[in-house]
Amino acid sequence: MAIVIDDESTNLAINPLDTPTTVFKNDLARRSENRQLLLNWIRSSLKEGIDYGSIPTKRGPSKPSLFKPGAEKICGMLGITVHFPSLKETEQAFLQGLIPEYVMVRCELKNIHGQTLADGVGARSLKQDYGDINKSLKMAEKSAHIDSVLRLAGLSEVFTQDLEDMKNLRTMNENKPSTSSSTCITEAQHRELSNQLTKLNLDKERFIAYCNKIASAKSLGSIRSLNELPVALFDFVMKKLPELSAAA
Repeated sequence: MAIVIDDESTNLAINPLDTPTTVFKNDLARRSENRQLLLNWIRSSLKEGIDYGSIPTKRGPSKPSLFKPGAEKICGMLGITVHFPSLKETEQAFLQGLIPEYVMVRCELKNIHGQTLADGVGARSLKQDYGDINKSLKMAEKSAHIDSVLRLAGLSEVFTQDLEDMKNLRTMNENKPSTSSSTCITEAQHRELSNQLTKLNLDKERFIAYCNKIASAKSLGSIRSLNELPVALFDFVMKKLPELSAAA
């Protein structure tokens, strides 16, 4: 989209390639430099495991996935506000008793002047959350938010979406057996972990999904409930709880 008017003419440029050579060259140089500055800030400011993360594979670490805290930090640094214009329609449908099989949310990122700079879409099946509308809606919002941030600065070369990796993990682990009961945490460890989750006000289902992601990456099977956590991961996740609480 062109927004430049030639100083020597009153004709509005329709295509960026039609702008004066000097103006076009300067615009490219400025945007290239600014984007590099943003990438440098992302690398130095975002924390692995909280703002983004990778999944170990046979070919090495996967492409990093951008998490919600990381997307929020990028928006905050750029002075951008997050809007979900489609939520009103979704709310009206729910109030009328129309419960869909899927929830779809659109996210718009706007500057201080209210101009939309980028948008993204997220969708979620209610079956994935056993009919929990609130959870499905929040997951769709998160997906749309991350999608719009990736589009905003062309960050797809750096990050992928968290939900994409989760989907890939589910596909990879469809035929894997669940964690053997002999390798699971003890009842005492289960109580200790449950108490800490309650104390830190962490969402249990989100924590189980987080543990399942780690267990799958380490070829320890899948985790459907807290008591299926492999004992080999107990000390690791206990140490991670404060970080997860701070990022929640």
